[in-house]
Amino acid sequence: MPTDLRLYGIRHHGPGSTASLLQALDAYQPDIVLLECPADGEKALAEVANAALQPPVALLVYNPKQHQQATFLPFAYFSPEWQAVRWCQQHGAHLRAFDLPMTLRFALPDSVEHVPGDTAAPAEETDEAAQAAETEALPVPNTQPADAATAEGGPRAEAPLRLDPIGHLAQLDGYADGERWWEARIEHSAGHADAFAVVLQMMTALREELAQPESAETLLREAYMRETLRATLKQGYQRAAVVCGAWHAPVLRIEGLAGYAKDDKARLKGLKKVTTEATWVPWTYERLARQSGYGAGVLSPAWYELLFEQPHATVVTHWMVRAAHLLRAAQIDASSAHAIEGVRLAEALAAVRGLALPGIEELQEAAVSIFGGGYAEALDLVHQQLVIGEKLGEVPEELPASPLQQDLAQQQKALRLKPEATQKTLTLDLRKDTDLGRSHLLHRLQLLGVRWGRPQRVSGKSGTFHEVWELQWRPELVLAVLEAGRWGNTILAAASAAAGHRAQEAQDLGQISQLLEEALRADLAPALPALVARLETISAGTRDVAHLLAALPPLVQVLRYGNVRRTEAGQVAQVVHHLVPRLCISLPLATTGLDVDAARALLDSLEAAHQAVRLLPDDSQHADWYAALQAVARQPTSSGLLAGVAARLLFDAQQLPADDTARLLGLALAPAQPTAYATAWIEGFLRGSGLLLIHNRTLFDLLDAWLAGLAEEAFQETVPLLRRAFADFSQPERQQVLALAVSGPGAGPATQLVDLDLERAHRVLPVLRELLGVA
Repeated sequence: MPTDLRLYGIRHHGPGSTASLLQALDAYQPDIVLLECPADGEKALAEVANAALQPPVALLVYNPKQHQQATFLPFAYFSPEWQAVRWCQQHGAHLRAFDLPMTLRFALPDSVEHVPGDTAAPAEETDEAAQAAETEALPVPNTQPADAATAEGGPRAEAPLRLDPIGHLAQLDGYADGERWWEARIEHSAGHADAFAVVLQMMTALREELAQPESAETLLREAYMRETLRATLKQGYQRAAVVCGAWHAPVLRIEGLAGYAKDDKARLKGLKKVTTEATWVPWTYERLARQSGYGAGVLSPAWYELLFEQPHATVVTHWMVRAAHLLRAAQIDASSAHAIEGVRLAEALAAVRGLALPGIEELQEAAVSIFGGGYAEALDLVHQQLVIGEKLGEVPEELPASPLQQDLAQQQKALRLKPEATQKTLTLDLRKDTDLGRSHLLHRLQLLGVRWGRPQRVSGKSGTFHEVWELQWRPELVLAVLEAGRWGNTILAAASAAAGHRAQEAQDLGQISQLLEEALRADLAPALPALVARLETISAGTRDVAHLLAALPPLVQVLRYGNVRRTEAGQVAQVVHHLVPRLCISLPLATTGLDVDAARALLDSLEAAHQAVRLLPDDSQHADWYAALQAVARQPTSSGLLAGVAARLLFDAQQLPADDTARLLGLALAPAQPTAYATAWIEGFLRGSGLLLIHNRTLFDLLDAWLAGLAEEAFQETVPLLRRAFADFSQPERQQVLALAVSGPGAGPATQLVDLDLERAHRVLPVLRELLGVA
């Protein structure tokens, strides 16, 4: 064996580790680099040389026979592993992935037998959006020190209480946060020749002092690494380098390899295998961030990218200038002077805290003080783009199909829904199992942004049970499916994760209720609990009646389609049960003090909410709603337009007798009422149809008398406004209203005109024709 084996213990996605690693590799010039990466992903690593593969991306290793068994291994441009692969390609060094292959990890049983005294640790860090585990990291705060990441089907043992070793070191050094300590002490020390030796000594001391038991899978992984390392060294390489998570480095020392050999062989003997395939998928900085649930994630990917690309002497200035540009583009005051002061403050904070370089915490505090005037809310945009980042990776088109593509192809075949380049109309009867399955698939693809089909409006009673889609498969949809792979490996899992993400982004009830309706149409049972929880959260803090009105119709549609589509919507029923009383209580007050434009903005929502409530089976909710409409119709401070609409809705629902309706109309048209109020009331009351006037002579006579009593000037102002109220009447309705006007007050259809002054009557007819829009 060669005596010169170099161990480079790195922090996954650490830019300081990357810079130190590249410097060390340049100085050492190894013949071979062994990289902590599943061995069955080695072939796919060759694609890193392809210029079309642009990070952030993730190496996806999966079981082609069971797509739920998959793992994502994310890479950023500043990740040590990514740069190590590129270095090998540029310098002609051999590259070997030497971590336990997924072909073995996927075959592990749900529980692994432990050696005596061994206690299992959590074997995976699950990414909720992808529904798959991801790669292992150096211990970070609130994660396990050897949090080996496995896919579904890997060990899931009970987790004992464990001490975070990096957090332990941070405490000893006066830091409350292990991630912050690692960045300050290790990442900002990039380029030091002894950086890896210090990390190795530190990890060795930690493992010896803490003596914490490792999970069974971590022991398997380290055994496989040592076995591969021994085999590699026997092949005669003179200079070998190992790039691995810092926690593993102490057990890979060359002097200890021989002592582990017997136990390693016994541990790896007899392991079962499954078939695996590997490909690349686009990734995002948001998914790379630790806040997304990724255990090996970092706090600030966008900052780490800048830290890797720019010299330390200018990186703070670059970040602050970018923040100023970003804020100016958003019409927020941010001058060059602000940027200069921000740099000074960040550097001063770093000096006070004993840091060689300001970190993202110092930069954000300085930006909040200088740009935001002390208010962090104003800098949400800076946090999203310059701390987390919005970068999306790219993958070559010629790569092998992803699990999501394969799952889509399987469903298309099973549902006999062949993709075609020509546009065609697809009519679905949701009472048939195959058509219902097709509907679910198309709605799920809509949620994923894969616009294979466009839903068309279906009118009539059959619309409840039927859907019409316009289908056309376009080549670019392949890319949309590939990008959607970041949400999951099956259409169901991906659509559920995407819906959950949109739910977290939703800011008002209308958005989340619409999303809930879409999820129910797509039969996304896994996503419904999270969506309902988000709905309840937003609902509890919403006082805007406009949002409450907008939220109700989609939710009622959810309940309605829950029966048609054979899905359980009980949780939604609970939300509606609490939402309707809140809406009924808030509605009367919300209709007061509104001008015509503000009232008109609520008009459609009020009518839609009324139709939605009438579809509910609970009579008590009907009673509450009608009581709210009664209050709107009767209170003198209500908007005239909304009061008229409320009276009409109550009359149509047979909740307002004809005499009471006539009394309300008389009050609205009383001489004491402003003409604008009376006109708005009539517009709301007659909205959509003139049948009320035709079949209720009392109401017609009240309106007729009011018009006759208007002064000439007021009449001229009122005619255009009333034309708007009559504009929705059908031509036969207009003719009948004109006939009533000709017949005179109190007369029926057969009224005798013996006392009528025809000459005077004919003078009125031109004005009536203009008013009613009758030629």
